[in-house]
Parts: sequence; structure tokens; C-alpha cells
Amino acid sequence: MADIAVVRSLLREDRPWSLYALGDLDPRRAQYCDWFVRGRSLALLYREFGTPILFAAGEPDVIAELPELDACLLQVPERFLAAIQQRLDLEWTCPVLRMALDMARFARCPRSDTHPLGAADEQELRELYEDGRESGEEPDFFIATQLGDGTFCGVRDGGRLVAAGGTHLYSASESVGAIGNVYTRRSHRGRGHGEAVVSATVQQLLERGTETIGLNVRAANTGALRLYERLGFRVHVGFFEGRAVRRSR
Repeated sequence: MADIAVVRSLLREDRPWSLYALGDLDPRRAQYCDWFVRGRSLALLYREFGTPILFAAGEPDVIAELPELDACLLQVPERFLAAIQQRLDLEWTCPVLRMALDMARFARCPRSDTHPLGAADEQELRELYEDGRESGEEPDFFIATQLGDGTFCGVRDGGRLVAAGGTHLYSASESVGAIGNVYTRRSHRGRGHGEAVVSATVQQLLERGTETIGLNVRAANTGALRLYERLGFRVHVGFFEGRAVRRSR
């Protein structure tokens, strides 16, 4: 069992890259974490969602500490892929950028039509996200408990929810917030709704004194990249998402 004080110290060496892993130290999520440390390197298997998510930092030799796995989802720097391939087959990978908010450059986008969303809005939010299912744009990893963090905001048109965003993860104890679940209905794009809901979410996090605010964006999604840059986010590091599976014999 890894010493959590050591884990926290290592993660804090690069807070933007360790954004999600720091949030997983939160007491609400700690039960799902298996930590592995070798020297100054670490790996995390996060097991809340069935298939564990593998996060890693430091040097690839820490992969040797992992138990046997049938499959895992990846959030790792490129240098870890070769070590993972020694044990598992890569089913698919995708280049992703981790962006971090430069708070001095935050360009607030005030809009009077953005408003908070909470647990009572869950069904309406799910219906909004379903608009992106056919095109493959439906947000990943939305779960109802995220609404309890009080970070979600939306825009309505004629009483209908047309845009929303919030966080994938928020932890007051670790002072981190990961922006996510941002979606604008296809019929209402080009009106600045996405920028408005992200801005409103960031503003809420800043008002709480959140130290590290970041997000993931696929490297090929240039439109989203430009939106986040306008708001004050900057690319911190590139990495790979993916899925690895037990090697067939």
C-alpha cells in the first residue's frame, strides 16, 4: 500500500498534469484508488467505472509495479506506451492535450442568460447530451453525482436547455477542478454558448479559491482549443488516452 503523503507530494510536483489524480485523493473517491510508487514515479488505477483508468507520472519503469489486468483505459504520457505494450495490447490511442488555466489571463465572458444547474436538472441535461450521440460528440463520463459539486451552468432558449458545462471532477480539499461535460445543441452553435458556460464554471471555481483548473481537449479539436485559449487556458502537456487489453495468447 503506497503512502498517501508520498503520493500527494509527488502529484503536487506537477499539479496541472496530476489534476485528476489529485482530485482522486478526495475522501469521496479515495476508495476507488490503487496507488503504485517506484522512486519518484507513480501510477494510479482508478476503479470507479468498471474498467480501471490508468494514470502515470514520472518514469515508465513504474508500470512494472502494476498487477495483471484484463483491460484499462489510459491517461498517460507518450513515453509510457512502450512499457504498457510490453504487458498489454493497445486497442486504440488518441492524442490529447491537457490545458491549464492561466488565472492572470482569464477572460471572463459575462452573460446574463447563464444559470446554475443542479440535481433537479439531471434529466434535462441527459437529454441535451443525447443530441450528440449520433455524431459521437456526447460528453464522456457524466455521472449524476457530479451535479452535487455545484459547478454546472447552462443556457436555455425558450425554456429549453441548449448548452451546458461543468466539471468532470472537483475537490475542495485538494483545490482542483477539471472542466468537462461541455456541450451545445447542434442547432444552437455559433452563438457563444459554449464559451459562456465554461466561463461561468471557471468563475465559480475561482470564487472558491480553486488553485488548479484544467481540462482535456483532443489534439484534433482545433475549434475547442481556440475557445479555451480565448478564455485563458494554455496547453500544459500532450498525452494519450486509449484502451489497453490483455494480450491474446
